[in-house]
Amino acid sequence: MRLQGRIESWNDQRGFGFVIQNGTERKAFVHISAFADRSRRPIVGALVTYGEGTDERGRPRAIEIRYVDRKAARERRTEASVESILSGVLALGAIAAIAAVAYVRFMHPNSTIDASVHKLVSARDALSNHPEFRCEPKKTYCSEMSSCAEAYFHQERCGETKMDGDDDGIPCEQQWCQ
Repeated sequence: MRLQGRIESWNDQRGFGFVIQNGTERKAFVHISAFADRSRRPIVGALVTYGEGTDERGRPRAIEIRYVDRKAARERRTEASVESILSGVLALGAIAAIAAVAYVRFMHPNSTIDASVHKLVSARDALSNHPEFRCEPKKTYCSEMSSCAEAYFHQERCGETKMDGDDDGIPCEQQWCQ
């Protein structure tokens, strides 16, 4: 089990000191050879983690000492907060998709998701790929249309039409848009 504490005292000339465990008054002897990172000089007050062993007399001795790098800990917290934000955004996206499907199902109970997708694709096709379509006041019924694309065009762009009998958003299902 790893413990966490602070270096309470340090003697550079002799290469040892003491660490005190966080939340207690329990001290353990520390020798320079117990540090995993010897490139850093031990400093009084530095936060460390360590394993606990005993010396030949049975007194507590800190072993396998590692510095707690505040910068790395801060970066880990930042990464965790970014991950939580991303998962929140993904959850909101999923909720929005479910809400959109529920809206389509509620507003157009006879519709299916496939029909709604077909409607979007056909409407986009009708609105962008057929410049020959024009809004004409006399074209309000399916019998006055020449294709499914034209029916979508009139339904989406020309106002009052009477082409969607079951109110599912797909016009002329019997004649043109099957």
